[in-house]
Amino acid sequence: MRKDKRMPKLTIKEIAKIAGVSPAAVSIVLNNKKGVSDETRSKISDLVAKLQYAPNPNSRRLLFNKTNNITVLIKRDTSPLENIFYSELNRVVVDECSRYNYNLIFTSVYYENGEVVFPQVIKSYDVDGVIFYGDTDSEIISGLKNFELPYIVIDTHLSVSSSLCVYADYMEAAYTAASYLIELGHRRIAHIGNQLLTNYSVQTFNGFKKAMEENRFELPIHWIQLDAADEHTASDSMRRILSHNELPTAIFCASDILAIGAIRCIKDHGLRVPEDISVIGIDDIILSRYIEPPLTTVKIDREEMAKYAVQLLIEKINDKESSPESYMSTSNQIIVRSSTRAYSESS
Repeated sequence: MRKDKRMPKLTIKEIAKIAGVSPAAVSIVLNNKKGVSDETRSKISDLVAKLQYAPNPNSRRLLFNKTNNITVLIKRDTSPLENIFYSELNRVVVDECSRYNYNLIFTSVYYENGEVVFPQVIKSYDVDGVIFYGDTDSEIISGLKNFELPYIVIDTHLSVSSSLCVYADYMEAAYTAASYLIELGHRRIAHIGNQLLTNYSVQTFNGFKKAMEENRFELPIHWIQLDAADEHTASDSMRRILSHNELPTAIFCASDILAIGAIRCIKDHGLRVPEDISVIGIDDIILSRYIEPPLTTVKIDREEMAKYAVQLLIEKINDKESSPESYMSTSNQIIVRSSTRAYSESS
């Protein structure tokens, strides 16, 4: 029987010998660092590609104290509403990590007997950096700092944060959405949001309130619904609004998933969107394009946020003494679809 002949595993020293350079020069090129001429870099890169050389991960870790792994660390009790938004964020984070030659690991953190339990990849230092989504408990951040691993938070709603983060301005997004309804001629505008117990809820409500106050609108108390956590409870909130004689002509919802629940309830009551009631949301999740009617919304640019976050985190990984600044994404882009229309008395 013919034996399988396999190419022996090359080492950095052997690559250097073939290229006629020092092992240090090969290491510099493999790690994309400065220190060699363009001619030498090109020569080594071409040889590495030709020989299909890939450094042994364990050797790389020992030599450079790097794993080329990044983890997205998610709390196990993350709400379904957050998961819908972050599932679309994942794709961009995966692509960006790959572009920088990093592996991405998804894992979770949780509490046990009141103590934060980190995954093994953190405890064994098998990652170079950590990405969090959304507001993260201070206990988790404090615990992670003990490992001295660089980290970044994407889509935090905290107005002041000591952590490196990339975030959207949800107050601006809510103000933009409510102002758009006013531009369409609506004066009777209701609000469906979450309880004012989270930074996200406070920001979206304050943005809505700012638009109402600027135009001196006074709204019935039952038009302000703050008990929605998903599409089902948003539908309940909409039902309470519709149970009164005086109806709004437009609904502002603090997220797309809440708007989807509101639209379902409006239809169940024999009313039309947008002919009877216009509906607007925030996020521009993929579902908003495919509901009927397609949802007008304020875009939260997940692609921009993810790209900046990975870039800033890798900058911090490569230079732990650096102090990159947090980044706020502009959040005032209206995506106009069919769930809103100009107000008309004859509607």
